[in-house]
Amino acid sequence: MDAKEGRIGEQIKELRKHFGISQQELCRDICSQSFISRIESGDLSPSAHLLYRISMRLGIDMNFFLESVYVTRMDYVQEVLLQLSEALKKKKFLQIKELVDYERDNPLFKHGRHKQTLLWYEAIYLYKVQEDFDQALMHLDEALSMKQTTLKSYSERDIEICLTKANIYTELRDFDYAIPLFKDILTCLNQLPVMRDKVLLIKLYYNYSRALYLNGNLGESIRYAKKGIQQCNEYRILYGMGELYFQIGMVHRDRSEHDLSLNAYEKVKMVSQLVEDESLIMMTAAQMETVEQSLKAKCSNN
Repeated sequence: MDAKEGRIGEQIKELRKHFGISQQELCRDICSQSFISRIESGDLSPSAHLLYRISMRLGIDMNFFLESVYVTRMDYVQEVLLQLSEALKKKKFLQIKELVDYERDNPLFKHGRHKQTLLWYEAIYLYKVQEDFDQALMHLDEALSMKQTTLKSYSERDIEICLTKANIYTELRDFDYAIPLFKDILTCLNQLPVMRDKVLLIKLYYNYSRALYLNGNLGESIRYAKKGIQQCNEYRILYGMGELYFQIGMVHRDRSEHDLSLNAYEKVKMVSQLVEDESLIMMTAAQMETVEQSLKAKCSNN
């Protein structure tokens, strides 16, 4: 057995002890205790099916073990990726830049999908902060050139990279490219056998709805915003719900459907207060004031 594969057994043992689980508890209804013992000592390599069942028993993603075979400091890599993800959620783009610059020459991030991830995050910084759309698109194309899937299949990370490209083309008002790309991304997402990141579909529905709105297709914009809200409710996720209701409010405002617009904005207020999104709270207050003024003017004219 390859020495690297022996690390899987070591990590199983470390995690088992961390959770205070005995070998007997770990192997119950899976395999014999002696078999687990030999895996932990590095004498045997577990099959994919066995590793999956052990992963489930430990509450760990199976990919954690598989990646540890090829990345010796997987704990460090996971911590960096977590920091980048949290910075993106909180829109701390300067922190993203600092992390990317710090890790750029780290051997752990110079190859494969970890380099792809750094390129993607740097592209987000270039797009959001520098507004350097050309450089951002170049980074995204380079990241996609490193995809390890086939031309017919995409990973969730590949899809996120494509989604960022579509968002950039939306900002450039190049809807002839953006809208077909959103459609392709939706097709790719629907083809995934399992979607691990439930937020990804919500992001897609919001950004697709926004692009359709900016392109003047109000009916389709509101349809996809409602699909996004449906996903939020199904997964019991607040992420993105405020933005989706905001999009619906914008459509009703443009249609002079004042009551429907205010109703949508009230829902934005409720969600944005729960998630403490001050920026969205302020934007919503401004929009509500505009709609209320329009409603008063309409009543005065009548």
